[in-house]
Amino acid sequence: MSTKRRTYKSYSPELKLEAVKRALAGESVKVIAHHFDITDPDYIYKWMNQYEMYGEVGLKRKIRNHPQLDKDAIIQELEMESAYSSLVRIFGNEIKRKREEVLIKVSDN
Repeated sequence: MSTKRRTYKSYSPELKLEAVKRALAGESVKVIAHHFDITDPDYIYKWMNQYEMYGEVGLKRKIRNHPQLDKDAIIQELEMESAYSSLVRIFGNEIKRKREEVLIKVSDN
């Protein structure tokens, strides 16, 4: 019985994008897999689905085995982006008001 650990090969987002673009252009998935040394041509089909759903960003995201965890992560990211946008909106207006006050003081002198 072997105690060797299984190693997994990872692929860069750039390689995934190039493989997807070539597949969408009509090139054979097997040929693309062989050219890029991709161990399983089915990966390219998965990347194509991710690309169609999320665009290029989908090729950079790490997909989790549990779909609910992935959905929770997306929701958390969106909530953080919304909070950030709100802070920028609030403090952005405050900064504009301070700037106008300074300009008024300068013009009064």
